Amino acid sequence: MHHQQTTLANENRGLIELEQYSNAALPEDYDITEVLDDIIMGEYADLSENGKEIMRNGIYIPEAVADQKAWRVGRVLISGPNVKNENLKKPGTHFIFPGDRGIRSFVKNGKQLIFINEARLFGVCAPKTKVTSQPVNNTKKKIKKK
Repeated sequence: MHHQQTTLANENRGLIELEQYSNAALPEDYDITEVLDDIIMGEYADLSENGKEIMRNGIYIPEAVADQKAWRVGRVLISGPNVKNENLKKPGTHFIFPGDRGIRSFVKNGKQLIFINEARLFGVCAPKTKVTSQPVNNTKKKIKKK
């Protein structure tokens, strides 16, 4: 038993349990200008402006009733120096991840942020563009001969 505890302690290397910081407010008198290692600081791209609803198939549903393990979409704000995927180094890139991963936090303007390491992401994604139907113009233009 002692060997198992020692092995576990060595694997954790004294790291804190980050889950306890989920939904904790960030200090309002500082801006995060850099993140370390392969951490990505992003904002939720599928969250409503009020931060209480999640977009699912084009409609917002209350976050309280949404499946917490559902796929979520984030948007890169800052990437750490060890992020390998070149797209994830670009602010504004969308990424997809399991909803129960990462550390959620808040900023002063009410936007929810996510801190997540690259290994927990499942991919880069892009919003689908909406196709709007345009009226078809059936009139033929007269061509003037010169």
